[in-house]
Formats: sequence, C-alpha cells, structure tokens
Amino acid sequence: MGNCLTASLLKRLGLAAAAASLLLASCAAPMTPLAEQQGGETALTEKPQVGIARLPRPRAGDDFYAHVNSDWLQSYELPADKASYGAAEELAETAEAEVRTMIEEIIASHPNPGTIEQKIADLYSAALDEDAIEKRGIDPIRPHLERIRSARTYEDVTDLMGVIGYNSPITAGVAPSPADPDANAVWVSQAGLGMPHRGYYLDFGLQSTVLQVAYRRHVANILGLLGYPDPEEGAQRIYNLEYRIAQAHTDEDRSMSAEDTMKTMSYDQLKAFAPGFDWDRFLASAGFTGAARFVITDNTAVPALAALVKRVPVDDWKLWLEFHYASDFSPYLPKAFYDSAFDFFTRQLSGVTERPERWRFAVGIVNEQLGDAVAQLYVKRYFPPENKAQIDGIVTNIHAAFEARMRNLDWMDDQTRAAALTKLAALQGMIGYPDTWRDYTAFPVEPGKLPEAVYAGYLFEWGQQRIDLGKPVDRRRWPTPAHVINAFYNPLGNTFVLPAGILQSPFFDPKADPAENYGGIGAVIGHEMSHGFDDQGRQFDSAGRTFNWWTEETDERFVERSDRLIEQYDGYCPYFGACVNGLGTLGENIGDLSGLEIAYAAWRMSLGGKEAPVINGVTGDQRFFLAYAKSYRDKVREELARALLEGDSHAPSRYRVNGVVRNMDAWYAAFNIKPGDRLYLPPAERVRMW
Repeated sequence: MGNCLTASLLKRLGLAAAAASLLLASCAAPMTPLAEQQGGETALTEKPQVGIARLPRPRAGDDFYAHVNSDWLQSYELPADKASYGAAEELAETAEAEVRTMIEEIIASHPNPGTIEQKIADLYSAALDEDAIEKRGIDPIRPHLERIRSARTYEDVTDLMGVIGYNSPITAGVAPSPADPDANAVWVSQAGLGMPHRGYYLDFGLQSTVLQVAYRRHVANILGLLGYPDPEEGAQRIYNLEYRIAQAHTDEDRSMSAEDTMKTMSYDQLKAFAPGFDWDRFLASAGFTGAARFVITDNTAVPALAALVKRVPVDDWKLWLEFHYASDFSPYLPKAFYDSAFDFFTRQLSGVTERPERWRFAVGIVNEQLGDAVAQLYVKRYFPPENKAQIDGIVTNIHAAFEARMRNLDWMDDQTRAAALTKLAALQGMIGYPDTWRDYTAFPVEPGKLPEAVYAGYLFEWGQQRIDLGKPVDRRRWPTPAHVINAFYNPLGNTFVLPAGILQSPFFDPKADPAENYGGIGAVIGHEMSHGFDDQGRQFDSAGRTFNWWTEETDERFVERSDRLIEQYDGYCPYFGACVNGLGTLGENIGDLSGLEIAYAAWRMSLGGKEAPVINGVTGDQRFFLAYAKSYRDKVREELARALLEGDSHAPSRYRVNGVVRNMDAWYAAFNIKPGDRLYLPPAERVRMW
C-alpha cells in the first residue's frame, strides 16, 4: 500500500527487475511516537535539520499526509538513480544489501558444482562481468535472431509468436480457471506494445508526441546495433505496426463484471470467437495443445488482434520480432544496447538519469531468476519463528474484527451477509514463507553466460506452466519469493500472502507499540483481506469461482457507497488537468479504507476494553494514524507519477492517506478535526464500506 508501484508497470517502464519485484503493492510502516494533540494540530517531536528552510507544516485537518511527513518531504532529495523513494523502497534497499551479503558469502565459500549455491554464485558473477558481456557482443542472442530472420510465411511467424521470450500481439499463459479454480486453464490476452500502454500511441499531446519520437529513436538505435541497413525506416515500420496494435487494445474497465472480462470458453469457442488466427499452430508452439479451458481477457482486443496478423506483411512482423527480442535483452547485452533501453524506458519515461550500481543490477537478476532459492536463505537468517507467531496473532485479531464488523453492517441483508461470512471463514492466509521450496534442479546456469541464463529462466517458468496445465491447481503455491516486500490477494484461491520481506521494520517491529504495528502491518493485512470483498473480489465466491452471491438490494447499497468513493477520488488532482481515476483505482481505495477501518477495530479489540497508554503525550489513536500516514511518505518523479496516474490501480500516496482518514470517525476525534478544515467531511458524507 505505500508507494505501490506495481511490478508489471515498473517492468514496462524499464526499471530493474529487482526494483519491480521488491517494490510494494501493499505497503504500510510503523513509526516511533511523534505527536500530541493540541487543538487540531499535532506537535511533532521530529526536529528539523539545521540550515534547511522550512515551509509551514500544514494542519492535520488540512493535509494529514503532509502534516505527518512534512520534514522528510522537504528535506529528502531523490538520487539521480531513483524514480521514486519511500518506506517501501527504503526496506527494499536494505533487502538488496542483505541479499548481496549472502551471495558474496556464498561465492567466498566456493560452493560445489551443481548446487543451488553454485547457480546463485555463477548468475551473480555473470551479471557483474561487464567486460565479458562486451566481448561476447550479440553472439548470445544470434541464434534467436537467425531463427526470426529465417521465417518466410505467416505460419512461420505464428510459430515464433508462440515461443516463450518472443513478442506476440496475443499472449497465452496458464492459471486457474475462474469457472473452476481447482482446474488450470490457458489465459489469452492482448500484448505486443513496446511502450507501457495504448495511450502512449493514441494521445497526440505534446508530452506524448515527445515520447513517441524518443521511442522511435530507441527502436532505430537497436536496429542499427543489429546491423539493419536503414534503422530509421525500420523504426517507422515497427512504430506503425504497434500503432495498429494499440488501436486494437482495450483499457481496463472496472465497470464490467468479472464474467465479462474473463470469458471462459472451449477451444472451438475460442477459434469462433477470434477467427483469422492460426490458433492450432500458435498453441502448439507454446506447448498448450489439448487444453480444455481458455479464459479470454481484453476480449474485444483479442479478436481484433487475431484478425490483424495476416493484414501486416510477414517482413514487418519479422522486423518487429527481431527488435523486441534484442530490446528485451538489452540489459544483458553490451553497453550500447543497455544505454539505449535505459535512455528511453528509464530516463524518458520515469525521469531517472543514472543507472543503478552494478551490484544492485546483479542482485535483481538473481532475485528474478532464482528468487525462491534466495528467499530460503533470507528467511532462515532474517525472519525468526517468534516474528511469525506474533504476526499470526495480529492476523487472527484482524480476521475476528472483520467478522464482527460484517455481522453488524447496516447495509447488508441476511442472505448476502451469510454468503460473505462463508467467504471470510474460507479465506486463507499464507504467512512468512511457503511450506515447500522450489526445486531448481532443471534450471541450468553456465558461468559467464548471462543472456543464456536469463532465457533459461524463461524456459524454466514456461516448462512449469506446461506441467501445470495438466494438473489440479496447487492452492498453496506462492506467487512470489518470500523475501519480497509486498502483499497479495488472489481471488481465484481466496487467499492472501504476507511474505517475510514485508514482516519487518519499518512495516512490523515485534518490539514496537501495538498501535503502531496495527497502523502499519495491520492496515496491510486488513487491506489484503478486504480485497476479497472489493468491487472485483466480491464477484468471486468462497471457493474462488465467479459467482454473484449478492441480493439486488444489498448490491445497490454497495454500489451507492462505491460511487461516492469514486466521486471523492475523481476530485484529487496532483497536476493541473491530471486527476486520479476514481473508477480505475476503486478496488485499491476500498482496500485502503476498509483495511484501515478493520485494523483500527482489531487494535481496539486487542486492548480488551482498556485505553492504550499515552506515550510522550501521544495517545494510542494518534499513534495508530500517524504510523499509517508515515508508511506512505514517498517522492516520485513527475514523469513516473504521470504514468502511474494512467496505468496504476493505486492512487498517489497523498490521497491514499488523506482520502482514507477523512472517512474515518476515529481520526476526527483523535486529531480534533473540525468543520472548516480542508479534509473535513460531514458525517453523512463519509463513506463507510466494510
């Protein structure tokens, strides 16, 4: 929930894999006592740095986010190698350094050949060896380029589109079926763009036009490095092709039902739904022949993209495939490739002007390719059993508080309430780390061969998907390595995941005041639990099937509350003419509000009817809300911030604080918020969800 840059968006923006995997989708951090109540103001005990001019601290009721984080926001300057920084990134940096130390200890121990330790050491060393990468040039990817260049027909091109690691306007992967979450299905969706999403191609404003020119320059650079005779002409052809793909793409529409956005169909139905594309050949190349179920997302885009394939010359598809393979592998190729990709995807799109230190890049590669192996070592060293026991207790309390609130909701009828309670009872938490660790025996890593190791990682993951297709769903499989600083909810499994990475300071401290831990990690836990009941999660039942378990009357009441929350967030505009998308961020906004409400109720429940102590003049309620607000402090470069407004499902951090607390009665009482304060909402206008 903190800076909450989604991994998929970060990867599209060209940031390092380590940053993408370690940044937080659900962040919250506890803090030390800071404040005491003084007539609507909060007297902070943090002292400003000497010699730094300060703007007046906003009143708590005018801008609670800036009120709590004012000193840090005014004094912290983003380093040139970072697009954003906040509580989540601070912990991610620490985790990176800890992983680096572990890897260097492994290297110094001279592990035996064939062991997972040797694979970690060889992969890390290969990522560090820039001289070897320069000497090898494009030789590591030459077999793939030759494979693409040898294509002669649409059948050849379709074969290539199905191969893992090669680009395609349509992508396929294996995941549980929403019609039967115990069975796997092939998911089919739109793909194929080089820039983050369709808006970059279809918007003709000044900023977008500048980025379109910069992207074509990057394409030309890569083609030139590959020896293409007329790079500018080739870049224009590729851009024209991607423009047509962008026209076919659709934006996420949260107003559509889950059943409409995830259409389950048979193979014959798929071919009738999206004709004109050689599905037999594509799926055979992908290794998904014989699949019984298909789930189509972006369902208006898939037929349009299927029809597009044979409307584009084969030579254009070949050039496009060749460029994307080289561009995607640019970070693992000589400096000229890396520099071009960095200039566009990182400098132009996110405002970062310096590359990260090479060791951070190398740690990111190891985390991406051998994450579960690293996590096993990390958990053993940094996540003691007593921490897990304490977290389990907080989870139990938050679950109990959620149930109590659900039983007393005034807008829910008994029939819907019974179904909601059944779903809540079935909700399973995956805390800390998995019961079994992944086996990397089949993942080869050769010393000094970085691009080959990365592609071997693709093949390893692809092979697992092909195995999964013919097996029942493993509901206990973790979606991420356990040392990632993140948290997840899976509607198809009705499970939430709290990795060990997030279960430490500043998000959780076993020695901290309970009010701070509940305002920190408690809000994260409540957020993830509530995702099962947000605008999307509520469309799945206790087993993870898409099923409408709501009565019409209760559904109308939920939508009425959701609409008021949408209206609130639509009014938050960080830049002139650039506002939060209230509908697009609705699920996360419901999660933020519900999560903090539930965490507050659980904390009060944990007190057993007693009042929390006043510490340094700060009440327990104040410590709870201060911890929550501090967890969201961050700075984001404008280039990235604007991109996130377009493509991220989370609101900017300021509104994830201010937009939540202004709907909570307890916050008004804790900080003496009165009519006339900018964040004040009359009680009747405060949105109350779960």
